[in-house]
Amino acid sequence: MSEHKRNGGSAVATPVLPVAQQNAIREQLDRILASSLFRHSKRFPDFLRYTVEQALNGDTEDIKERTLGIEVFGRDPLYDTNLDPVVRMTAVEVRKRITQYYQAPGREAEVRIDFSRGSYIPEFKFPEPAPPLSPALISETPATPEPTGRARKKRFVIYAFVAVVVIGVIGAGLWEGASRQTPLDRFWSPVLAASSPVTLCIPDLISTFHSTSTPAAPDPTAAVIAQLPEFMRRDRVSFGDVMALSTMTGMFGSKGKGFRVLHTEDAKLDDLMQGPVVLIGGFSNQWTLQFGSELRYSFIRDGQLRYISDRKNPSSREWAASESDGELNKTVVDYALISRVIDSDTGRMLVTVAGIHHFGTEAAGRCVADPVCLESAEKLTPGDWKNKNVQIVLQTSVIGGNPGQPRVLAAYLW
Repeated sequence: MSEHKRNGGSAVATPVLPVAQQNAIREQLDRILASSLFRHSKRFPDFLRYTVEQALNGDTEDIKERTLGIEVFGRDPLYDTNLDPVVRMTAVEVRKRITQYYQAPGREAEVRIDFSRGSYIPEFKFPEPAPPLSPALISETPATPEPTGRARKKRFVIYAFVAVVVIGVIGAGLWEGASRQTPLDRFWSPVLAASSPVTLCIPDLISTFHSTSTPAAPDPTAAVIAQLPEFMRRDRVSFGDVMALSTMTGMFGSKGKGFRVLHTEDAKLDDLMQGPVVLIGGFSNQWTLQFGSELRYSFIRDGQLRYISDRKNPSSREWAASESDGELNKTVVDYALISRVIDSDTGRMLVTVAGIHHFGTEAAGRCVADPVCLESAEKLTPGDWKNKNVQIVLQTSVIGGNPGQPRVLAAYLW
């Protein structure tokens, strides 16, 4: 593995690897980029190829966020990395997809390209060579006398019987493997089976403040936002919403499913009737509030309190968070709601991935792309998760402005 040391937060240039190892790494890079996890994207391959080539050339000093933003994504040299997290978001997704790539069977002996958490510098690991056979295991095979005609016929019958048994076992195994589905497959099966592409709706600043401010409780921030030019409001979205969007588009891309992305304000009812729809965001997305209002679990606002309501326990405020805490990034626990239903208005499959605040939305985006998270929901309510309507309530702890792993609190199947 190439060694990348950190000194005072800056990368130290590493020695250039031998030509044979460089060639092996470039061949492995081509294999990774040709996989379904990368070939349908432009942003992720560009990031991976650039960082690998810089590392192979020993130029790790230049593998920094701003440099990557300028060289790979064409950003202005003075762009604000806090307002435009394209490099950080891409690195997270590339790291996740590389992990998925190496999890596939048969890739254990391939050269490994990886990134440490929080680093943009790739690391390389070469497979260990197979140990030589012990001399004690190497011996001459004693000569076997040529079998007689009867013996040959008997041996042929035995071999044929064994071959039939082996073929039957392999066939049964292939059939079982083809029919076995993960919780992720079952959850997304109705969406992936649709012939039309998925429409993903994500809120921007316009839709966010249209949905969250009310005449009874005017939001002073909304007045400030309203003074901004429209193009600025349209180009600013919540980081948590973007992370959820990135996670799901990556998942759809890996499965070869087409998709399109719309601003919530631009999405009309006719757009939502063209095929399956994924709504991102809770109180910031008007469609989430509209389509989810009649379900068992739904989002409710009571003054400054936002919560997920349970129709079977309407007085409960257990899954609640303050509206002001989310705006001031003081949230320590957020809640989220995932729904997958056939909507009666559109007749289409509708999926909502939404948190009370954007922390919960990001956590929900992780859950719908994670078989382990979905499996924990299935265990709470066993049943036909492939064909029935589903709702899942989640909780996530927020530490330093970042959501932790989602935890399933409740699930409902009908």
